[in-house]
Amino acid sequence: MNRITSIPSIVLVQLFAAAAMAQAPANAEINGPNYTPPEQHRATAQEKADGKQLRKEAGRAAAQDGTPAEGNPVPAATRKFSKAERRQARTERAAEARRANKAGEITSKGETGT
Repeated sequence: MNRITSIPSIVLVQLFAAAAMAQAPANAEINGPNYTPPEQHRATAQEKADGKQLRKEAGRAAAQDGTPAEGNPVPAATRKFSKAERRQARTERAAEARRANKAGEITSKGETGT
């Protein structure tokens, strides 16, 4: 069974690959078949090193700067609550939600209001 499906799939892949290779490049239609793109300047090793140094300096300055960013400044720590306090607050919230639900103050979308 595998051989029956694998042979036609190999043939189809070959057909699609041949069709893809036979197509002209996209810019040949716009610029003509003899179009050659202009050569681009390749960066030398010195230019790459200079660019890397500029990026490193900018990154170092941004890291040492005190401007607010993600997690900078670090928010002040809040008071830690004990397990009993968290449980008490949770039961109070649940009781308030039950009361509001029985009174019809909670709509079908979970919004509170009149």
